[in-house]
Amino acid sequence: MRRILGRALAAAFLLLLAAGCSSLTRVAYNNAAFAGAWAVDDWFDLHDGQREWVKERFARLVAWHRANELPAYERLLQDTAARAATRLAEEDIRRVYGEMRVLYQRAMRQAIPDMADFLLQVHPEQVEYLERRFREDNEKAIKESVRGTPQERREARAKRYVERIDDWTGRLSAAQRDLVVARVAAMEDLADEWMGDRRFRQSETLRLVRARPSREGMIAGLTRILIETDAWRRPEYVAKLRARDEQVIAMLAALDATLTAEQRQKLHRKLGGYAADVAYLMVAN
Repeated sequence: MRRILGRALAAAFLLLLAAGCSSLTRVAYNNAAFAGAWAVDDWFDLHDGQREWVKERFARLVAWHRANELPAYERLLQDTAARAATRLAEEDIRRVYGEMRVLYQRAMRQAIPDMADFLLQVHPEQVEYLERRFREDNEKAIKESVRGTPQERREARAKRYVERIDDWTGRLSAAQRDLVVARVAAMEDLADEWMGDRRFRQSETLRLVRARPSREGMIAGLTRILIETDAWRRPEYVAKLRARDEQVIAMLAALDATLTAEQRQKLHRKLGGYAADVAYLMVAN
């Protein structure tokens, strides 16, 4: 369920950080209700009337997000752009990461009552459809996670990091790529634990939907599954996730110290461009 909602919410407002150009960012945000309904349909096979209901609720969510959340995104992006012009230290990156998590969770909390209303109206065959989609998606994820040797998988993971960073800073030098590859190689592979965590969350979602609790019970159940994850995750896994986050933060800070003037200028411009996109979206419909 978290992946479903994550995709839909990404279409609504997180895509602004992943899009490659201003026009795509604005189009994606302004068409978030349609994209959100499409994502939910992909997982539930919506019946007559449900698609319009989902679109209306997504439109309402986006309107709330535009009015209440985008100003915080703009401030965060402007501040990060200003800091990136000189140096992003570990504490700066940690703060940005923490604030983005807060923004995401606040949006999720706003969305959960509508999620509850939707899940309380799905038909039994749609729950079966969702279970099949979970199973198919898991099979695909497992095949991807075991593709190649452990060394090849580590290399592929490092390549993904390098490509994402290249998009923000321009092409990394050989020494910078070596830094990223070495730091990523030191990170523990959590693929098996991630898959176990994912399956548990899916089973809890299916159990909750089939139980058909009260609206308040559904909201509480979704909040636990989607936000209060430390309440049910194994402490060892929580510790590993936090350790990995710290490793990524340390890697980005170390890499930032090596940026050339040209790379830093591109990073500053890109962050500033996203801040301008958000300012535009706050007033455009």
